[in-house]
Amino acid sequence: MSIDRRHFVMAGAGALASGCSLTGGSQQQMGFAKAPLLSPLNVSEGAVTKVTVCTRPFRPAGPRLEAEAMDGKKIVHNYGHGGSGWSLSWGCANDATALALEDGPKAVAVIGAGVMGLTTAHKLAESGVPVTIYAKEFPLETRSAKASGVWSPSSRIGLSSAVKNGFEDRWENWARASYGVHQQFVGAAAAPVEYVTQYALSNGQSSSTPARHDFLHLGRRVRDLMPRGSAVSQEQNPFPVERAYGGLWMSFNVASYANHLTRDFLLRGGRMVRREFPDRAAILSLPESVIVNCTGYDAKRLWGDDSLIPVRGQINWLAPQLSARYALFYNEVFAISRRDGVVVQYVGANDDWGMEDEGETPDRDETTRALGILAPLFS
Repeated sequence: MSIDRRHFVMAGAGALASGCSLTGGSQQQMGFAKAPLLSPLNVSEGAVTKVTVCTRPFRPAGPRLEAEAMDGKKIVHNYGHGGSGWSLSWGCANDATALALEDGPKAVAVIGAGVMGLTTAHKLAESGVPVTIYAKEFPLETRSAKASGVWSPSSRIGLSSAVKNGFEDRWENWARASYGVHQQFVGAAAAPVEYVTQYALSNGQSSSTPARHDFLHLGRRVRDLMPRGSAVSQEQNPFPVERAYGGLWMSFNVASYANHLTRDFLLRGGRMVRREFPDRAAILSLPESVIVNCTGYDAKRLWGDDSLIPVRGQINWLAPQLSARYALFYNEVFAISRRDGVVVQYVGANDDWGMEDEGETPDRDETTRALGILAPLFS
């Protein structure tokens, strides 16, 4: 079973949330509350501030991370990470940087300012080479900025029937390297990375619907990275459900994380140029001899990768609720209270949800459905 938004294989130590407080009492009897005193989430439609939709770039064979020669230039591809972009970013950036610099230090162009472009450019700038990011959209405008913001390194990362031998080991190296770098940002200003308590909630036995695709679920290989979780006793369960499982989970405050990386990249001498590329020829005309392609789903248009499959994902954003800092998964709906807003997402019965749908028009009925599922938890 994978460690991702859907399955919530919690590895947290205990079920007390960050919202726990001391219980009242006389001077002779003071102690911790027996149950988490969680503030309820306001999941009314009146709390919705915006609805965003993005197309995640899924490749059945897994992310493309390799180099090729083209028109006298070296092209390093780093795209196709499905729903695992933020989670795997640093490990993939390490490999992309090594490929870009294996022939010696040279000026490098990075195409795309999403999480893959931003982290790869960051690593390249650390090495001391001149780096320029060319992108139509800057970091907070990209599809990466519309991510749900949780550690999900195995989310739609590939199909068992399509990946090459050795892919699982390569994936594990990416995940472990990335997790280590993410941890370095815990406690940084504006909290780009932090741990929150997440709850998986259910009423009785839940029936699972098998996916049509044989998605890889590799979370078991890195389960040791996360704190251990546990079942929540009825006395401690703050939700009106029969079963709850809780534990600490890594989450990303995407806005502050992207701003942090952008600032550091610029401080290291990097440049960021807003430019739209109508085709591959326009990219190959850049002055840099090494080009790192981090164009995500746009690689289908720009680089002719017809193996890319769109996966539609809609995020319903509610106003920030800093007194209710936790996450939950219930009846196919995921919610996390981030510092930049409460994210609510209907994720469907399995990973087939959103597959082969490149529509990016918000669906208000989907918003109403997701909020309606959560509402009974807080009534």
